[in-house]
Amino acid sequence: MSPHQMPLLLVRHAVAEDVHPLGDEARALTVEGRAAFRTHARKLARLTPMTGIVTSPLVRAVQTAEILAEAFGLGRVEVHPALIPRHSAPKRILHLARELGAGWMLVGHNPSLTRAGALALDLDELPGKLRKGTALALHPEGKYFTPAWLATPGRVLVRYNDSHAK
Repeated sequence: MSPHQMPLLLVRHAVAEDVHPLGDEARALTVEGRAAFRTHARKLARLTPMTGIVTSPLVRAVQTAEILAEAFGLGRVEVHPALIPRHSAPKRILHLARELGAGWMLVGHNPSLTRAGALALDLDELPGKLRKGTALALHPEGKYFTPAWLATPGRVLVRYNDSHAK
């Protein structure tokens, strides 16, 4: 599959601790969150190959990205400040998504990813929320993107558009 046929994935981090003594940035994935997401990541890897992964520097996102990298056979994870959960994050995430394009996974946080997904699709809001561990597959189409599928751990895959599948 050529890179232009691959989707871009927006991936919300997996289930993490509610609190950590060192603060929000240090919250790690729970044992259960790791196990469930490892299974989910293998399913994602069977859906499509990917060429790269970037993540928020927060521990739970980096751990999620590392699980994805293992499942997809990618040798490295890149940390990018655009994925830090801040007020301006949705626009920064969309800019990064356009810059990287198809074949990349962007791992981050809500509500930033949900809002970035809506901006990517030129919508006021996504229909529904990106649950923990969810991957939203998008295909670049000019200035915006078209939705391909939504994969949430423990739920049925939702397909939006198969026109890019080969």
